[in-house]
Amino acid sequence: MMRWTILFGILGLSWHVKCEEGLKYDNHSLVRLIPKTEQQLTAVHQLPDAGEMEVLKRSRMVNDSFDILVPEMKKVYMEDFAKEHGMDFHVKEDNYGRSFAPVQRSGRRRSNQRLNIFGYNSFDTINAFLEQTAAAHPGLAQVQPLKRSSQGRQLKLMKISTNPGANNPIIFVDAGIHAREWAAPAMAVYLIHRLTSDPAAREEELNGVDWYILPNVNPDGYEFTRYSRGNRLWRKTRSRSSARSDCFGVDGNRNYGFKWGVSGVSRDPCNQETYAGPEPFSEPETRMVRDVMMENAKRLKLYVSLHSYGNYLVYPWGYTGASLPDDWRKLDTLAHKVSKAIVGAGGSPLKVLSAGHWYPAAGGSDDYAYGVVGVPYSYTMELTDGYEFQLPAKMLPKLLPQFYEGFKEFARNIRSEFGTVRSRDAE
Repeated sequence: MMRWTILFGILGLSWHVKCEEGLKYDNHSLVRLIPKTEQQLTAVHQLPDAGEMEVLKRSRMVNDSFDILVPEMKKVYMEDFAKEHGMDFHVKEDNYGRSFAPVQRSGRRRSNQRLNIFGYNSFDTINAFLEQTAAAHPGLAQVQPLKRSSQGRQLKLMKISTNPGANNPIIFVDAGIHAREWAAPAMAVYLIHRLTSDPAAREEELNGVDWYILPNVNPDGYEFTRYSRGNRLWRKTRSRSSARSDCFGVDGNRNYGFKWGVSGVSRDPCNQETYAGPEPFSEPETRMVRDVMMENAKRLKLYVSLHSYGNYLVYPWGYTGASLPDDWRKLDTLAHKVSKAIVGAGGSPLKVLSAGHWYPAAGGSDDYAYGVVGVPYSYTMELTDGYEFQLPAKMLPKLLPQFYEGFKEFARNIRSEFGTVRSRDAE
């Protein structure tokens, strides 16, 4: 018995060391460049040696920040690059990794932990919340089990409707395809909470509109970010590459089967950011989202994929900045209405534009929803600004209700354009 105890102790120690060996972020600085001209914007998007650093956020337009994590040895290089192109250079934070939230070692043993509506909850806790909500509101909420992630985690879709048989238009919201973007699943959970617990929602947001919400599309990656500070900025899924056994994961927002791989992607399975996968829909997680869309294509009128960070609301096309959809003005108009509603609740305005006008990136879920499924309104919503992927949980009670006002505006417009029967009258 003593030999086994020692062996498991050694294995546990080696796991601990392995998980912590990525603490390189402690020796990185968060550098912020501000391109003020189109020439400067082009320069930051073509930044040499960016592969040795880690881009957290690319500038979508002039006067929009380009945020990059820079190792100590590259700091002077970046400052010289900024001077050469006449850009503002600002070191926002040294030793960036030390700002990360404490790791949660006992996460797998805390699956029964009570959910915090204004917190960053484990995937198991979120799933338990879905089941508890459905049990508490049997005539309103229903959980549809989907398939499993690469590592075997069960994804669950929450359906919320006051009258499921009325064939109401559907709003489909997903979140968390990028593992490090914790604010996105938090917003999805809050959305479910408000729609099921707020009596006013039955008269407004749920009146003639059904909601389908998938709170975390990438549970493997999400849990990977939660239990080691060194993994906190992991972005991709956690599937194992068949080409390189030592490399994991695919960028789920480059993996959809519309214009797959034509722009803004990497073919290298070891690329930490934008590897598009060996083929479209190589990931079980993206296949599940696709299947939800296709199974409900006739009724699906709005798709929103939640991300962070940057306070943006972008629409197709994402694969190119050279063209726009024929009815882009409708997409643009609704996005501005949503932004105005958020501002009216005390929030910051969203930057509205087509995704490809930022920088082209093919294989996104919003392009797929619009270009293949035929969803008339399709968006990517970036939720926060100013804190990168480290939005303090203490800010969620202020920010989530502000963004909820934007979703109320979405619902009003979908009901107005596509609704035919008031759900309470059809019961």
